[in-house]
Amino acid sequence: MGLLGTAVSALSGAERRIEIAARNVANATTPGYKREVAFAEIVGAASPDRQLDSIELRTGSVRHLGQSTLVESGSALDLAIDGDGFVLVRQGERLFASRGGQFRMAADGRVIDADGRSLQQAAGGDLVVEAGEMVIHPDGTVMIDEVPMGAVGFYAGEGLDGSAWHAGLLEDNEGAELRQGMLERSNVALSDEMVGLMQTQRMAEAAAQLVRTYDQLTGQAAQTFNRSGK
Repeated sequence: MGLLGTAVSALSGAERRIEIAARNVANATTPGYKREVAFAEIVGAASPDRQLDSIELRTGSVRHLGQSTLVESGSALDLAIDGDGFVLVRQGERLFASRGGQFRMAADGRVIDADGRSLQQAAGGDLVVEAGEMVIHPDGTVMIDEVPMGAVGFYAGEGLDGSAWHAGLLEDNEGAELRQGMLERSNVALSDEMVGLMQTQRMAEAAAQLVRTYDQLTGQAAQTFNRSGK
């Protein structure tokens, strides 16, 4: 990989880690937000004869999906999931995984989140309700003035990154319960993010020192070559 390549990979990784930490800090108070955790992986490139030509250090991230604290909000349309899994919200033709959050009723009766995405029923389709006293049971059943209006679906799947999901990849999740009038706190700990940023800063400084060392060695080699050529 070489000295310069190692330094470039380290600087690129530091930039990626700062971006991840910035998103975590920005969402420290976002209900249901799941912290991103950075990781490094070594990627190798092989030649046609299957010999390893080069390696590259890349930085990626995964979501820390641990259950966070549930707190009462007092709003009937605030929803939190107690247990693993998620509900689905629709934006256009795409479905997105969600841990619940702050919902409201749209003018047409759809239950939507802060981004205008429609909460999905267990049987599929948008959840549409009428005005009235709303009660949402732990199993997801929605009652308006004691009349059933539908049911919120719970789903299980691999990962929870907010990206689009296809219906064929979803499985019903019977182990979770829905909590009306509650929100799940973000699982971001600002102290952890600050420690991570300090470690990233040290990594970036070490990489910058490698670049300076490379420049010095290159300059010395050029001077030696010029003297020997005279």
